[in-house]
Amino acid sequence: MTEIFSYYLPQFHSIPENDRWWGAGFTEWTNVKKAKPLFHGHKQPIIPGELGYYSLDTTEILRRQALLANQYGVDGFVFYHYWFGSGKYLLDKPLLNFLADPTIDIQICICWANESWRGTWHGAAKDQMLQEQKYLGIEDYKKHFEFLLPFFQDSRCLRIEGMPVYQIYVPESIPDLAVYISTFNGLATENGLPGIYWIGVKASSGFDPQSFGIQGMVNGNLANINRYHFRSFSGFFNRIVLSNPVVRKLFKWPKRIAYGIVRACLEDFSTSYSYDFFPLAIPNWDNTPRVKHEGTVYTGASPSSFGKHLLACIQRAKKNSPGKKLVFIKSWNEWAEGNILEPSQEYGRGYLEALKSVVDG
Repeated sequence: MTEIFSYYLPQFHSIPENDRWWGAGFTEWTNVKKAKPLFHGHKQPIIPGELGYYSLDTTEILRRQALLANQYGVDGFVFYHYWFGSGKYLLDKPLLNFLADPTIDIQICICWANESWRGTWHGAAKDQMLQEQKYLGIEDYKKHFEFLLPFFQDSRCLRIEGMPVYQIYVPESIPDLAVYISTFNGLATENGLPGIYWIGVKASSGFDPQSFGIQGMVNGNLANINRYHFRSFSGFFNRIVLSNPVVRKLFKWPKRIAYGIVRACLEDFSTSYSYDFFPLAIPNWDNTPRVKHEGTVYTGASPSSFGKHLLACIQRAKKNSPGKKLVFIKSWNEWAEGNILEPSQEYGRGYLEALKSVVDG
């Protein structure tokens, strides 16, 4: 049986750091509400549906999200987790609230989003460092493990071969990656776990995950999307004309990529992989609320086209060995990136309904 896990953004509650950087009360919704259309046919702002402009300060919304996910075939959430070293972590409240409430009935997996926070995330100066990601060695890695241990031990934690699954967004960014992984594996054994099942998310073409003990990788072929533009007229036109840097600068247009090209890229599976391979399905994308005309918009995305995309990903996941038939969806609620499964005013529950239709077969 194939399981579906969707990435989950916790950036929907205020924190002192965001208040200081962006103004009192800043959350992901701040940019979502300010978004404007930047070309003919561009649909902005994207307005949430039945859940509204929610806050994740309490478990109420998370409980409703879990119920929606269960109802429509999403088996679990992959929580983005922000640990910067020396015990510094941000946006942890939804994850901690989940852990404290065993009645929220959905599986979870944690993805360490190990990137520095820069101003570009919200459209400020690109070189403005807000919170630096640091890698401070074994003692700090032990502290990180201690923070994560309750989640690894929770019965709702996704497991493969009995091991809690843990994702690292950019494993290559860790200068002593082998030390980090061996430290976690050793501490897992000391705490009665059979180990950690490691999954990388983003990597260069030359990265060998297995040499570091990383068992699986999420499909990262989007890094090569440029080679797919010239396989269709629409892709050629978007790339050469509409997304031409000179044209974009003149008209202040974002980059446009036809959703069909995204599908072609993410559904171009190799016949075999040297590691456990997990397909990635993307329902939609428009990050102009964050970075305006410097952003990227997937044109032609819709619930029906997403359903076809998801079906292809599920068919590929079925080739994996038992217990590893997983598809990851990016994302459940990345509203400022227009990357959502949650109900919206435009589509209602359309994306969830498309997902359920595919899962139910």
